[in-house]
Amino acid sequence: MKRKVISLFLATALLCTALTGCSSKGSKTSGGEAKDTIVYSMNTAPQGIFNPLVSDIAMDHYVESVVYASLMTVNDKGELEKYLADKYEVSDDQKTITYKIKDNVKWHDGKDVTAEDVAFTFTSMASGDYTGGYYGDVQNIKGAKDYHDGKADKIEGLKVVDKSTIKIEFDKVYAPGVTNLGTVQILPKHIWSEVPVGEWTKKTDLLNKPIGCGPYKLTEYKSGSYVKFEAASDFFGGEVKTQNLVFKVINADTTQAEFKNGSIDIANVEALAKADVDSLVKEGYKEAAFDNYQFTYMGFNLREKKLQDVNLRKAFMYAINCQGLVDNVVEGRGQVVNAPLLPSSWAYPDESSLEPYKYDVEKAKSLLKEAGWEDKDGDGIVENKDGEKLELNLVCQTGHPVREKTAVVIQENLKEIGVKINIDSMEFSAVMDKVVANHDFDLYMMGNTLSLDPDPRPMWHSDAISNKKGMVGYNIVAYDNKKTDKLIEKGNATLDQGKRKEAYAKFAKILNEDVPEAYLFCQDIERVYNNKLEGYKPSTFNEFYNVHNWVIK
Repeated sequence: MKRKVISLFLATALLCTALTGCSSKGSKTSGGEAKDTIVYSMNTAPQGIFNPLVSDIAMDHYVESVVYASLMTVNDKGELEKYLADKYEVSDDQKTITYKIKDNVKWHDGKDVTAEDVAFTFTSMASGDYTGGYYGDVQNIKGAKDYHDGKADKIEGLKVVDKSTIKIEFDKVYAPGVTNLGTVQILPKHIWSEVPVGEWTKKTDLLNKPIGCGPYKLTEYKSGSYVKFEAASDFFGGEVKTQNLVFKVINADTTQAEFKNGSIDIANVEALAKADVDSLVKEGYKEAAFDNYQFTYMGFNLREKKLQDVNLRKAFMYAINCQGLVDNVVEGRGQVVNAPLLPSSWAYPDESSLEPYKYDVEKAKSLLKEAGWEDKDGDGIVENKDGEKLELNLVCQTGHPVREKTAVVIQENLKEIGVKINIDSMEFSAVMDKVVANHDFDLYMMGNTLSLDPDPRPMWHSDAISNKKGMVGYNIVAYDNKKTDKLIEKGNATLDQGKRKEAYAKFAKILNEDVPEAYLFCQDIERVYNNKLEGYKPSTFNEFYNVHNWVIK
């Protein structure tokens, strides 16, 4: 429900006073001069963990995208191009990558960016104490496993040649290497080496005040409200055209009013009704829609015995009306997903090879019965031979309208086959703690975020499982299959895209049959923005490409 107009505009005016650069309409500037501030709105607040190696939500990554820099970046065409790196080369045997950093690159505190910073970043990812989700990106570097296991005090395959050059040698061909390592945002060694890797997430002051070498430096962070940045005066990519950038947290319901009041310039509009988006476009604002890097899914906790029955999981898939979710929850702005890969990726298999799990209540009931669940006492809820009712808790994030609506539809769909679902709603940080860190769930609703390279290893290899309370593992559902492990490894061990596609297609078919999670849909990314904004070229894997050239005139 929308807020009352008076209170809405009072709140907007107060926050507009706190944030610089609010214009009267958002599409106008005074005297033809460029605005000195661009305001980007988001519906979910960052957590404030502004370290790219340990943060795990998109909003924190957005902050990192403008503060930090990587050796390579993804342009608006989805192609890799040099960023921090002045040049790079791959050896003839495809086992060594050499990067040379551009001259005179500076951290925001004035110190030089060197190859030692790159080596430190990759070494940290291989530490046995590292708590983030990117060890898989470095584990194929020669000696990384020995370092991870405490058998060596450095990584043999990381060689700093000189101040600006680093060589990375792999044990074997690692196809995702150039993409996955090239796009890791580099950390300043002189700051983060002072803190043990296992304690990084506890250093709130450092996390909230990051030092990077990207186009913007963070000047103020107010939890739940906004993040302010100012242009880095010596950015290696050239002059930053807009002096100030603000990420402002707003309720999705207020988006239209914020635009009309001129207090935002770019907005995520995926949670808005299509009619509201169309209304903004008719008023002169521009829209950008592009393929998502994330799909919505519901995970099963495979640590629980009753959820280990594949017929039960398949029953859930047939009972959930995925096409109905696309048609009604996101109003056709997306597509059904049947495997844990992005439909837009070259690795996504031909749909004809996958079971589509079209909505079929009777088939779902039949599969439940096969799994030993049937409503024998006529109370509407199925039970097993021991009389245990099939009642499960679904953990869902608050403040994310699409996921909240999806959870309710799933609850209603599963009720039709005699399954009672209790929705356990909580803030996203609590979801991460309960589900990802402590594995304390039956079912959970989340988005699976994927990268430009379709390597499934970080989320689906058995070595990404954690069963220890308090220890994060990004194979969240605990899917353990040696056959798919080998297919993942096979796909990563060649640069031949045809062979990689073949391996990933087999992997996807098995995951489609095993349904360790309920694949739901991939919603389009949609942004509405100020019609005077120039240089804004968002794409699937890099919305902030070229951000130093964004300007409103």
